[in-house]
Amino acid sequence: MIAPVYRLPIGVSCLSNNGKVYVLGPLGVVDFDCASKIYRKGNVIVFLPYLTSYYSSIFTQAVLGVVLGYSVELVLKGVGYKVYKSNEKLIFALGFSHSISIDIPVGVSVRFNKKTLSLMSPNFGLLQHFTTNIRAYRFPDSYKGAGVVYLNEIVTCKEGKKN
Repeated sequence: MIAPVYRLPIGVSCLSNNGKVYVLGPLGVVDFDCASKIYRKGNVIVFLPYLTSYYSSIFTQAVLGVVLGYSVELVLKGVGYKVYKSNEKLIFALGFSHSISIDIPVGVSVRFNKKTLSLMSPNFGLLQHFTTNIRAYRFPDSYKGAGVVYLNEIVTCKEGKKN
């Protein structure tokens, strides 16, 4: 069996320490738990014991994240829905009697205006977790389509009463 070999792009370094793998690049640092140790020669890396397909995909996501970065765009659809930032917190008005405040995790940068929200991070797992937490507060309604939706998401609405 041939050992799986990974080639790192220029400007990216990788190291392992105490069961964690760190991938460092121009956009930041991504770390994940892994029992394998890194053996490297130049820009070629071999993990021993070999990475499973799950950890291999996490490693490639980390390398792409520190080189290119990941971004997600959310749109607030609904009357009176808006977002603003205060002291490293996002404060949402989503039609409830109270506003919802969410802490911005370290490693996620946020740009927004009143109805759109752009989230960027080198760590894809952290970014997905943060966006699903935001969407959980107001998932798109099946009758009007109002709620927190992804930028190009198509929400199919049910037909209302026929009377």
